[in-house]
Order: sequence, then structure tokens, then C-alpha cells
Amino acid sequence: MRGFEFKMPAKVKFGEGIVNEIGAILKGMGYTKAFIATDKGIVAAGIAGIIEEGLKAGDMPYVLYDEMIPDPTIEIVDEAAEVLRKSGADVCLAVGGGSPIDTAKAICMLQTNEGSVRDYLFGAKNLKTVNNPILPLVCIPTTAGTGSEMTAASVITNNQEKTKVSVTHEYLIPKYAFIDPIVQAGCPPFITATTGMDALTHAIESYISNRSNPISDAMGMQAIKMIGKYIRRATGAGAFDMEARSNMAVAATIAGVAFMNGGLGVVHGIAQTLGAFVHIPHGVANSLLLPYCMEKSVVGNMEKFKEIAIALGKNVEGMELRDAAFAAVDAVFEMAEDLNVPMRLSELDPAKRHCSEPVTEEIFQAVADDLMNYRLLADTPVKIGKQECIDILNAAF
Repeated sequence: MRGFEFKMPAKVKFGEGIVNEIGAILKGMGYTKAFIATDKGIVAAGIAGIIEEGLKAGDMPYVLYDEMIPDPTIEIVDEAAEVLRKSGADVCLAVGGGSPIDTAKAICMLQTNEGSVRDYLFGAKNLKTVNNPILPLVCIPTTAGTGSEMTAASVITNNQEKTKVSVTHEYLIPKYAFIDPIVQAGCPPFITATTGMDALTHAIESYISNRSNPISDAMGMQAIKMIGKYIRRATGAGAFDMEARSNMAVAATIAGVAFMNGGLGVVHGIAQTLGAFVHIPHGVANSLLLPYCMEKSVVGNMEKFKEIAIALGKNVEGMELRDAAFAAVDAVFEMAEDLNVPMRLSELDPAKRHCSEPVTEEIFQAVADDLMNYRLLADTPVKIGKQECIDILNAAF
């Protein structure tokens, strides 16, 4: 067995209704004023109000900032960082999905590290290093998907260059994560499905990664089993099925720990690039691309793909190893069909907010070129070059 390092991330508190205690908990940790970083959708859904009541119950002063957007840009991050700086808050409370949490990581980093977030993004000219611990960050995820509450990365969009890149450092790992299925209950079926398959992508990519280790494997496999068992319930008639919601919420968090340690791969690489080109929501891109990328990767680790097939409910007894491994691909295709998520790039519809503009084959070469800069591409269990990327895109089109 090769050597490895395993990072234990944020402290986690799970339970139905635990956000009601957040004010008292933050005060007990010595904080005096909270900055709620969220978006207008979370406010409109009444979720921010639940958090506010929890803060008031603990007599914790706060400022509400609801200008977060999907796929946060450099400009939005820098602007929000300045608002946070002027607020006088000594703790930031990120409430939302991956975008608000990623934005919050970046703005907390900029409180203690000078400059623009542009200076810290992977590949930046004269790249700066995150030298100082960030302003304390507490996360309350409102979707069971991104796992960002557990990780050290913040993904930011550069609109000028049409790229999505990250600032990554252990200092960006949140201090605390409140996993409360109450704030995820009622999440619409489409968002539940695509964010849930995002979590499945984290679990699968970390499990088959060239950098996986026995601990990340255990966590990735547990997340795969939980998602396979509960995602259909949570998405179907289970908007308020608290058993399904609870298990999906925990599975997404476990998958976040798994991929922070085990790595990701080609699915995330292409999804991130497509997101920069045509603004496909991250969960939509991952859920669509996952089975096609798995199909390309199976031969790199057929034993592990066989285990994924079993975890997702496939009976592989008596099958040859290759057939059993490809059964994992079948299981994910079947899941996508059951959940009614887009299964072809050509089907993505701007009118349904799947993307900002239709996906066309004309961008495939540019996507493949950009993918070669993805820093986690080598985690994929097979070698992925430009042609392999184009093959995946053509298959998914």
C-alpha cells in the first residue's frame, strides 16, 4: 500500500432543527456578530428566515447579505469581500448550495489575505499563496450535493477568459458545518436530483481515483450506497420524507470528505469547463456527464467499478469481471432516467435554465483544450487527452 495523507475537515453537527441552536452555539464559541452570506432564492424560500430566528434565539447580532449568484465571478467575490470587511462581523455564515459556500470561502480568505481573489486562482500570473487563516466560516448547506462545506476549494468564474478555476488551501476548510435536513426539505425535485447526482459523482470519482486511499474509499463507498438507496425517494414524492432527506444530506457531506482526500477526475473537469462556456449548473453537468465518463474509465479499474455496480443494486453474480464493471454504468444511466434529469447535451434548454445558450459541437475542441489545464485530470483511472474528451462529449451529445 502506498503512503497517503488524510485530512479531517470541518466539525459537523447533524440533526433535524439544529439550526435553531446556531446563535447559542456561535456565542458559545466566542463570536459576537455573524455575516449571513446567501442568495435571494434562499431568502425567498424562507430558509434565511429560519437561520435568522436561530441567531435571534441565541441573542447573536447579524448582517444579512443576499447578493450571492450561481457561478460566482471574480467581481462578485471582490465586491462581497468588501461588504464583509465593512460589516464588523467576526464569523461568516454561508447558507446555500455550492455557489454561496464557495463565495463565502473566498470572501473570508480575502479578509486576512490582501488583494483580489483573481490573484489566488490556480494558474494566475504572479500567483499569490494563502498565507493566513481565513475569517471563521460556518456552513449550512441547503442542498444535498456539493459537499463544499467539507472541502478546501472555492471555484470561481473568470468571465473574461471563460474559465472556472479554484483557489485551494487548507485554510479555506470551514470551521463548522450544520447539516440540518429541515432546511433541505421541500427542495424541488429537479434540484434534488441533480445535486444528489453531483454528490454521487464526488463519491464515484473519489473511489476510482488514482489518488484514492483506504479511508477515502470507505467514505466514498458509503456515500454511493446511501445515495443509491435514497435519491429516488428524496426526488419523487419525498420532498418532506425526512429519512430520505437526512440520508442524502449526510451522504453528500461524506462524499465531500471523500473527494477532498481521494480526488476527482474527468467528470468534474469537463463539467467545470462547460460551466464556464455555457453556464450549465454544476449538478446538471455532472449528472449528465457521469455515465459517459464512467464508460470511458471502466477499464482503468474494473474491480472498483464492479463494487460500484453492487452498491447501486446490480446483481452481478456469475458475470465476467468486465460485464460486472460495465453494470455500474448501466446503473447510473438507469438512475438518471428514473430521476428525469437531462441525459444529452443537445437536450439542454436555456428556457429551463439548463444553460445560458444551447450546447453545440463547435465548442467541443475548445472544451477539450481547456480540460488539459484541469489540475485533477490525472486522478482519472485512464489517460484522458483531448481526443478522449471529444469522444465523451460526442457520446453525450
